Amino acid sequence: MNSTVMKPQTFVINLERRTDRKDAFFRNNPHMQHVDIFTAVDGWSLSRPDLVAQGVIAAENRYVEPALGVLMSHLKLWQHAVTHDCPVTVLEDDVILHHRFDSLTQQLMEQQDQFDFIAWGVNTDWPIRILPGEDMPEATLLFDRQAAYPDQNNLQTQPATPTLLRLNGFSGLCAYTVTPQAARRLIENILPVGNQPASVRYLKPGLGLESHKITWSNSGLDVELNRHTDSMAFFLGFPFLATPLNDWTTSSFTRKGHYIPDNVFI
Repeated sequence: MNSTVMKPQTFVINLERRTDRKDAFFRNNPHMQHVDIFTAVDGWSLSRPDLVAQGVIAAENRYVEPALGVLMSHLKLWQHAVTHDCPVTVLEDDVILHHRFDSLTQQLMEQQDQFDFIAWGVNTDWPIRILPGEDMPEATLLFDRQAAYPDQNNLQTQPATPTLLRLNGFSGLCAYTVTPQAARRLIENILPVGNQPASVRYLKPGLGLESHKITWSNSGLDVELNRHTDSMAFFLGFPFLATPLNDWTTSSFTRKGHYIPDNVFI
C-alpha cells in the first residue's frame, strides 16, 4: 500500500489545428472537464537535423514526421513531470475513459507499492504481453478482432474492479501515468532514439501453443518503450479504464510497423 502517491496532473494531447478532436474528447468524456490541454508538437514543423543535433534522435532514426511529433509531445510532458516532481497522466484526444477513471486510477496507484509506468488501456489489435501473477510465466493476450466492441456508454459505465498486471509488451499510448522518477529515467535511457527494434511474440498457426519472438520495427514511441519494460516497472490496468477509438480515417498519420503478414514463419 502506497497512500502517499501524489494525485497526477492530467493532460490530453491535442494538435492546435484539430479542434474537432478536442471537442470530441470533452463530448465523449464529460466527466473529465478538469484536464489540461497540452498543445501537441506538430511533427511537420520539426527539423530532423536539429533533432539529431539536440540528441533527441539518432541519425539512423526513421520515424515519420507525425511520429516525431508524438515523441516530442510525450518528452515535453515527461520533462514537466521531472521539473514539477509530480506524476503525470497523459491522454490521447480520441480516448474513451471510464466514468470513474480518476478515482479508480488513484486507488490502484495507492495500492501498488512501486511502479514506474501504468497503462490504463492499450491497443487491442496487437499482442499484449503480461505477467499474470507471481511465479507465473508470461502470458499473451489476443483480442477477437471480429467481435463487436461494446458501445461507448457501456465502456464508460460498466462496473469496474480492475487490477494491475506487470506489462511486458503492448502497442498504443492512449492513456498512461508516469512517475517523475520514471520520466527522468526514460528521458535518460531512450535518447537519442535510434532504430533499435523491440520484440513481439509470434504465435504459430493452430492453437497458438508454440511461439517465438520476432523483431518489431521501431516506428514510434510505443515500440521504443517496449525496449525498456524489462528494466522498469511497467503495469497494465486490467480490465481497461481507457479505450482508444483509433479511427485511422481521422488520425494525423497512417499506421505503419504494426502489421505482421499471416505467412511469416521466422
